[in-house]
Amino acid sequence: CLREDHLRSIRSKMSSKQYTWQEVAKHNTRESAWVSVEGKVYDVTKWIDSHPGGSEYIELAAGRDITHLFDSYHPFSEKAPEVLKKFEIGTVTSYEFPTYKKDSGFYKECKEKVGKYFKDNNLHYKDPFSGLWRWALILTVMFTAFKVLYFTETNFIVRFACAVLFGICEALLLIHMMHDACHSSIGYSEVWWKFIGRSCMDFLTGGDMKSWHHQHVIGHHIYTNVMGCDPDVPELIDGDMRYIVSRQAWKSIYKYQWLYMPSLYGLLALKVRFQNWSATWASLMNGPVRVNPIPTSSWVYFWFSRASNLAYQLALPMYFGVLSPGEVLGFWFVQEICLGAWLAFNFQVSHVSTAAIFPCDKKLNPEIEGEWAVLQVLSSVDYAHKSPLVAFLSGALNYQTVHHLFPCVSQYHYPAITPIILEVCKKWNVPFNHFPTFQEAMAAHITYLYEMGNQIEKKKN
Repeated sequence: CLREDHLRSIRSKMSSKQYTWQEVAKHNTRESAWVSVEGKVYDVTKWIDSHPGGSEYIELAAGRDITHLFDSYHPFSEKAPEVLKKFEIGTVTSYEFPTYKKDSGFYKECKEKVGKYFKDNNLHYKDPFSGLWRWALILTVMFTAFKVLYFTETNFIVRFACAVLFGICEALLLIHMMHDACHSSIGYSEVWWKFIGRSCMDFLTGGDMKSWHHQHVIGHHIYTNVMGCDPDVPELIDGDMRYIVSRQAWKSIYKYQWLYMPSLYGLLALKVRFQNWSATWASLMNGPVRVNPIPTSSWVYFWFSRASNLAYQLALPMYFGVLSPGEVLGFWFVQEICLGAWLAFNFQVSHVSTAAIFPCDKKLNPEIEGEWAVLQVLSSVDYAHKSPLVAFLSGALNYQTVHHLFPCVSQYHYPAITPIILEVCKKWNVPFNHFPTFQEAMAAHITYLYEMGNQIEKKKN
């Protein structure tokens, strides 16, 4: 009894200690990993190798406030919060980014009802089967197109069509397998997520999972459409090619963004390839998101995966194919344009729309006006719920709202659980954004670009 009282006394003294977010941020490595959740600070260093979700996600989260990351990645677990309590060392007195209002019950009910759906139907929310057969299908089509394009005697039209098809298949790999893997939602362990995610992202398409984790998981999913926090939104007041947030400085060129931005979406893949190096790796920043220290082994892996991708996409066709090096580069550029356009159009209609809101669009306040889950719904746009073809071609991004509420759930469950979320939204009077077709969602995106670009001009007139 005396020993237990002594331990309680030690824990009480430790939990009463206060830290700033800057102090927490210093503990951002595998050797010393601290996080804050709902105002409390936890030293989870000893838990890294025991974490059922693997060590990578704790290393990614180290040194940050992960309140909503923790909640949305353990939506059906009662054990996770109990385990976390064991590592409490104090409280946090400040925050790096704005905080949300506490959940009033909306998200709790969403989690309870979706969790009940999986339990009642005896389903695992990370079941990989639906993703694996799609993976096999996409890879078969992708490498068939690659073989015809570079290693078969045929005409220009067939080659061009194969280059387009190859680029689209690259995009489908990313929005299906890689996207689920980056959210730990395909398969049952870190081994699944690393193998599927990195084979698709780093080797087959030449992207970078580390950059994507910081941009997408840490930044975009937690601070959706919040300028200064979401890497997908313009970070600076001045200098961006898009005018989509009222806090930005308007320029006359923005009057035409509804015309020039869609035409530039095809350059996304090339832009990201450069940013992966210049931002994440070189400057240790991905937009406003800090990148934790990168060990030497990760640098070696980064260059090896880059070299491997270039070897199979460029060197192999140049040395063993039927085309000249110039022709190979030309068709590779076509692939990149198709890859970038497919991704960009799918991403943009989901959040940059007349239907979506931009929290803190006038001013970045210390506290965001709204609950995290409610704002995820209001800043997301769904479309074409009744079309399995659209769901396949978009990697279920047409169920964007459910994806943002439950990122750790496999995308192949979204059609089934979306009606549950619609029901909860109706009960809580939370508007749910949905367009019947992709064309209507795209029209809302273009309209938003036009209206934002021309609103200042209208005020002048």
